[in-house]
Amino acid sequence: MKGMQLLAVVALLASAALIGCIQTKSEVEVKPVDINLNITGRLELVITDARQQEEKIVGAKPKRTVRTEDIGLPPVLGPKSDVIPSGPTLTDDGPVFPVRLASLYVAAASSDRQAQLVQQRAARHPQIEAMLDNQSIGESHTGALVPRASLSANHQALVNAENADRAELYKLEAAEKNTPVDEVTLGYYLARLEHINKGTWVERYNKSTGRWEWFQWDQ
Repeated sequence: MKGMQLLAVVALLASAALIGCIQTKSEVEVKPVDINLNITGRLELVITDARQQEEKIVGAKPKRTVRTEDIGLPPVLGPKSDVIPSGPTLTDDGPVFPVRLASLYVAAASSDRQAQLVQQRAARHPQIEAMLDNQSIGESHTGALVPRASLSANHQALVNAENADRAELYKLEAAEKNTPVDEVTLGYYLARLEHINKGTWVERYNKSTGRWEWFQWDQ
């Protein structure tokens, strides 16, 4: 009897744990993506790299310079120097090299994947730009394209592929720079706003309401 009671207790605990996991998974899925407004000085470095990548994708120089203030955010502070020395460190036991071969291999693999993602985005850019120009989609502050009208199956698939590549690129950049993904996302968002045409739907932060709002770029 005690054995059966013990099994019943274990089964009850396992069931409760499973329910807890399911609820947690659901909460993660519905949690909205937001930009951390505590902007650090490192963002300027992120934006610089994002600009270079976006120029490769668009195949042209930016039309304008967009600052955080232009979309309702606080100004970016001066960049902080947190560069890790690449050379050997001298100790009593001789030179110590901070970078290991494994780290170099991972960095090289990440760089190759980033280059591939940039190429894929560049290949579909003409179609994405056309959709932005006809206002069927907009550029969200979350770093993703958002439909502003009903899309065909082909256009929706194109948007999905673009968003997937962007999300992966943000994660790779964040890991490489040891920077929050939100900050990388914001850097790329600002870099893309420097290339868009007038009339494109984008988002701007409203300080009075504390919300992001859609508007058509007019600069």
